[in-house]
Amino acid sequence: MYIGVDYYPEQWPRERWETDLQMMKELGINVIRIAEFGWSLMEPEEGTFDFTLYDEAIKRMHSYGFDVVLGTPTATPPAWLIEKYPEVLPVDDHGHVISFGARRHYTVNSEVYQLLSKRIVTEMAKRYGQHPAVIGWQVDNEYGHEKSDRSYGDIDQTAFQSWLKEKYDSLDALNERWGTVFWSQTYTRWSQIPVPRKVYQEHNPSLLLDFDRFCAEMYNRYNRMQVEVLRTFIPERQFITHNFVYTGLAQDQKEMAKDLDFISFDNYPVWGGLADPISPAAIARQHDLCRGTKNGKGYWVMEELSGAQGWSQIGYNPRPGHLKLWTYQAISRGAEAIVYFRWRAARYGTEQFCHGILDHDGKPRRKYDEVKEVIDSLSGFADEWIASDYKADVAFYHDPENEWAWQIQPHSDQFEYVKEYLRFYEPAHSLNTQANIIRDDEDLSRYKVVVVPIYFLTKKRFNDQLKDYVKNGGTVVFSYRTGVKDEDNVVTEETLPGDLAEMCGIEVPEYESLRADKSSHVNGQAGVLEGLSSDGEVWSDYIETTTADVLATYEDSWFQDKAAITKNNYGQGTVYYIGSGVESAMIRKLYTSIFQEAGVRSSETPEKVELVWRESSDQTYLAVLNHDVEESHKISLPEGEWSENSTGNSYSGELMIPRLGSMVLVKQK
Repeated sequence: MYIGVDYYPEQWPRERWETDLQMMKELGINVIRIAEFGWSLMEPEEGTFDFTLYDEAIKRMHSYGFDVVLGTPTATPPAWLIEKYPEVLPVDDHGHVISFGARRHYTVNSEVYQLLSKRIVTEMAKRYGQHPAVIGWQVDNEYGHEKSDRSYGDIDQTAFQSWLKEKYDSLDALNERWGTVFWSQTYTRWSQIPVPRKVYQEHNPSLLLDFDRFCAEMYNRYNRMQVEVLRTFIPERQFITHNFVYTGLAQDQKEMAKDLDFISFDNYPVWGGLADPISPAAIARQHDLCRGTKNGKGYWVMEELSGAQGWSQIGYNPRPGHLKLWTYQAISRGAEAIVYFRWRAARYGTEQFCHGILDHDGKPRRKYDEVKEVIDSLSGFADEWIASDYKADVAFYHDPENEWAWQIQPHSDQFEYVKEYLRFYEPAHSLNTQANIIRDDEDLSRYKVVVVPIYFLTKKRFNDQLKDYVKNGGTVVFSYRTGVKDEDNVVTEETLPGDLAEMCGIEVPEYESLRADKSSHVNGQAGVLEGLSSDGEVWSDYIETTTADVLATYEDSWFQDKAAITKNNYGQGTVYYIGSGVESAMIRKLYTSIFQEAGVRSSETPEKVELVWRESSDQTYLAVLNHDVEESHKISLPEGEWSENSTGNSYSGELMIPRLGSMVLVKQK
């Protein structure tokens, strides 16, 4: 297994390098990522290349036995480039040019920038493609992050118009599918179509969605260009990856991943301005997204938080045990390598307060010792653990285009896409079910339950898959605002939930957006929900049943006869519809029944205790993770004798897991 650090030799005197490398060796790491922000050193002026610093740094790293991952430096175009070619700078939606002075200050639609990127990547690949220490490449850094996913300049507009012409072929087709007759927006020339800069009201939702698709595709092409350059000069033994972030950007990570050997991810459970880490389920969801990006293939965590993070605002300081806990959580969910960000906190620049394994004084203390404990604890079994299978009974559907559509029209000031997704993901996580996050390219028959949260923008292909899956005995759970839009971001003319109404056995003739300080009240009427009640946030679908059974209704003087949660038999399978943003406890109770009926393995544990299963031919691995910073918790172990590799201790029956405790138990089959 690879465990390493992100290191910036250009930020430290050469005489410090030996100290750092010696300390890294004593720590037990085996890989170092470098160079992703080093363009100005490699090409100090246009066409003049100087790799002296990185030659020496890689040579020293190699002498210590470290493997090296090189980042192409295109996330930070140097000052000379911007001075000479200011047209590469991106433009925001107000039409303002984004200045040089931070990072990610380029638009992928600039042909000049594409050529300059191609040249520096070519020179790097020719220089290090055959170096024995270099095992792989990270292209660029965090594509689209920090609002760099969308650019609205004249260059972007011309490229957008060309992309639309390629997609629609004719203006008549575009006008019809976008409905441009509305507000007299019919286009008679391609050059009339704008990029969606600020207007008095709001742009056509179909234009906005296609603009996001365009932005994602242009990044895919830019990434593909870099990959193709690298593959020309590097051997097969060197991999190519990219470190994604999953924050609702106009990026299609799954499509981009087709050009990569595997994907990487930057895992920051807490960041500047946050008083506490995000929830265990929120972290888990991001790892599940990583695993799903290449249909179950393992991934690298190219940046794993190792200290308090922040730029102008500094976030929560991870407590003793957090580094091991988040490392174990990542590996249990599919990570095959962990690279800690960063080795040492920078003394200057924007990231001065992104703390690392070492802080500004460069002395090893608690975090160094904790990383060493992690590395020592993984010795002897990590490779077998990583090679074992993560088997999922439940699938959660996620399509970035659906997320973009929600960003375009969030309906309520209370709506946040990730928060609402987690409303339906977290109860399954709390029951310790094994879940995958999928798109419409997977075989649904391998899953016992498919959950489709806030399925606003629908795809006919996936609708048909769902119908066949349920007819053949599958179970599907839908939530409010299902079936509203088609792939052009146009509202269906059918009664909601549109094309899915028959399989749900319901109609939604009326609904209501619940804004701040407004809520509904839902009462359970049948089955496992009988006697339960919950407030409903964000939204209320006032449901009328056709063939479905009513599980819960609204307590409302105007809509008390309307259903809030339903269950319908369709073919040999079952469809549930949750029409309001009810509380986690009610969804968890419903899931408990659904999973039991479908034969899904689940485990009751105290709040904040997470279990993750892995299987090999002869062993079962169980990661036990206590995210509680205050309390130890007792859990009931599955039947059998369990052992902990790092300590040799054996357990059966019950186990007390300390606060922020993390362990991997193994049982022979």
